[in-house]
Amino acid sequence: MSYQQSPSRRAFTRLSAIALTAASVTFSQAASAQSPASDLESEFFLELLLDVDPQLDAGPTSIAPVTGGTFGGPAIQGIVHPGGADWITQVAGHRSLDVRITLETDDGEFIYMSYTGIISSGENGLYWRVRPIFQTASEKYDWLNHTVFIGKNKQVPGKVAYDIFRIL
Repeated sequence: MSYQQSPSRRAFTRLSAIALTAASVTFSQAASAQSPASDLESEFFLELLLDVDPQLDAGPTSIAPVTGGTFGGPAIQGIVHPGGADWITQVAGHRSLDVRITLETDDGEFIYMSYTGIISSGENGLYWRVRPIFQTASEKYDWLNHTVFIGKNKQVPGKVAYDIFRIL
């Protein structure tokens, strides 16, 4: 027959203190995982101004043909070619965007720009944000192929307009 002895009060107190210390370390590590290691930084990249035709009704999705436009910032400027479109889908109280356009820089380089985004109404007004992706074969603008951007709608009469920011 085997007999297992209970720990003494002193041993039990010591084990409890060790367990509490371990729990405290684990909690503080979890708490630090909840705070950012650094701030998210961005810089203004360009303003995008799109000319669009009236939306075509396609059920829960509307299509707004892009007929042209301009873009410009400190290091890049040019025109938006006609022929792109903005697919806007109504989903559970918000609108989902899917846009595809062709840009041509003033120095003759072509850039394909696509973006998805969200439009919703909240207590602070209209929330309208986009996630642009740029693709180009241009060596000069190759850095666009591997950079993250975020855009925010702005009001410009007669245009669909965004300020686009490069995430650093």
